[in-house]
Amino acid sequence: MARYTFRFKNVIVAMFASTLFIPGIAISYPLFLMIKTAHLYNTKTGLALTYTGLGIALTFFILRSFFTSIPKEMDEAAWIDGAGYTRTFLQIVLPLARPGIATAAILTFLFNWNDFFFALLLTGSDSSRTLPVVIFNFNSQFRGNMGALFASIVVIIAPTIVMYSIASEQVVKSLTAGALKA
Repeated sequence: MARYTFRFKNVIVAMFASTLFIPGIAISYPLFLMIKTAHLYNTKTGLALTYTGLGIALTFFILRSFFTSIPKEMDEAAWIDGAGYTRTFLQIVLPLARPGIATAAILTFLFNWNDFFFALLLTGSDSSRTLPVVIFNFNSQFRGNMGALFASIVVIIAPTIVMYSIASEQVVKSLTAGALKA
């Protein structure tokens, strides 16, 4: 979508853009009915499919902007040297897009990890709930036990900090490696 022009490209981009304007509450009832009909209610698979669908548009625009910023002359130079489309993409374009991939991964992970609404809507038992919903229930059960509540919040926050530190290090390495190779 970012590297080549083809027919109906703008229509496809507009379709992805239009999904960003729809609030989650507006699709909650149809989504609930689809998950319930597919017998995926109260399963982690139903949540994973929901989060995958909700994250596609944001990931699309992040990656599209990064792939657009990569000069097309690099593709042309690789083609002159005899590389095909797949080799050009895998060995030249994809390594240059690592910062975009890391950014999309961080944002998608944080959105899914911290989501409360769809996790509460699409799950019914503690075995399939996500951590924000479990903390909400934990807070209502053990209202006076602040030490246990804060300890559980630290346990929930720790993976997001680790994910961010690992992925942000990749972004910095990719940017500095590209700057030093020239």
